[in-house]
Amino acid sequence: MSDRKGFTLIEVLVSLSILAVTLILTYRVISGAISASNRSDRWTAAAYLAEKMVLETIESFPEANETEGKFQPPNDSYSWKQMVRATAHPDAVEVTVIVSWTSDGKTDQVSVTSLSVKK
Repeated sequence: MSDRKGFTLIEVLVSLSILAVTLILTYRVISGAISASNRSDRWTAAAYLAEKMVLETIESFPEANETEGKFQPPNDSYSWKQMVRATAHPDAVEVTVIVSWTSDGKTDQVSVTSLSVKK
């Protein structure tokens, strides 16, 4: 046996390999969490915009129609489509708002539907 103290080259390479794998896995987990957070923020904003538009529409008793457009800045990355349809009852209409957006080349959408009743 030798009286030298320290690590062999193999021990150093193995520990560096373990450290590299650990850092790569940590990076992937953190970037996945950030991506999920960004997706959640976009879904939450779209749901809020759709609900707000539905509530504004059902305050009055709207006529049956279909309209679409884009939201004003800072929400101009979202577009909307509003459909007001007649129902079986003449004093009620169905209001549907679909908010859509494109992120990373993929289009997502949120749909909110409610009824408006004549007062």
